[in-house]
Amino acid sequence: MGIPGFGDARTFVLLDHRPGSIFRWLQSLSIPSLAFVVVDPLIVNESYPIESVRRGLAFLDLNEDEDLIVLGICTVPGNSEPPTVNMMAPIGIGIDSRRGAQVVLHDTSFGSRTEFLKPAS
Repeated sequence: MGIPGFGDARTFVLLDHRPGSIFRWLQSLSIPSLAFVVVDPLIVNESYPIESVRRGLAFLDLNEDEDLIVLGICTVPGNSEPPTVNMMAPIGIGIDSRRGAQVVLHDTSFGSRTEFLKPAS
């Protein structure tokens, strides 16, 4: 299915930002100018509901024991504002099948603009 609003971008590669960084790039292979800054939501909140993401991906027919990569799309403003991550609509990708999609978690209190990495004062 892909990412809503980007229907022409259906094939991506996950790239490290730089060694030691929590950020990664989800780079479109069909649209070279399209890349998303992403982060593992478990870094932001250790109790993130990974099983809810798995349930949301049921339409992909992943194996029930297939490991998932779960990613939150980040917004990184260029000013002194802290970055935010969309914890309400994560991207889940089956590691073996390499199929994934962005899903909306309706049964969670997580928001679409969760602040993390507060700026130093």
